[in-house]
Amino acid sequence: MIALGVALSLSVVGCSDVRRKATDALESAASQAAGAPSNDIGRWNAEALSKAFGTINDKVGANPADYLSISVAGPSLAVRAIDPKKRENVDEYRYDGTSVKSTPVDVSDNEPGIVEESSFKSDTVDPAVLANALTAAVKDSGIEDGKVTHLSVDKFFANEPEPKIQVSVSSPRANKNVRYTLAGAFTEVV
Repeated sequence: MIALGVALSLSVVGCSDVRRKATDALESAASQAAGAPSNDIGRWNAEALSKAFGTINDKVGANPADYLSISVAGPSLAVRAIDPKKRENVDEYRYDGTSVKSTPVDVSDNEPGIVEESSFKSDTVDPAVLANALTAAVKDSGIEDGKVTHLSVDKFFANEPEPKIQVSVSSPRANKNVRYTLAGAFTEVV
């Protein structure tokens, strides 16, 4: 409770760096208190990613499932996937290391066919490639004292033939996104 009060007090002060650190500490303490893994994206090795995708695909009810996006941040991995029984519906499946929770996603603003065109099969994503991207991103970014904060896999445009991997790297002095092909080849830093 004290950590919550401190984090709330610091967020009112307005110092973004202090607020970010307090929020990170609070999230880490809350997840550890709940028995979840620590708030460290580095825990996502190939084995942990494989387990997450398998557990999510079981919940989706398809293997391979039709994914729209993958997002890894801290202790959780989220996948947006098409419902195999009602293909006009998309749900987000969030895996925290112990369980999967699903929530509906509003896709009503999309043009007809865009959701299907944006999808990719879950078995086209290799957990070992994602783990390697997480490991290589700081060096590839060129950011001194950088830290990986987020990984995403999705198509930037619906008509692209395959999704791209993007890893966000941050430091107190810089933020960069490092991009890789689905096979893991480095493409660019933006």
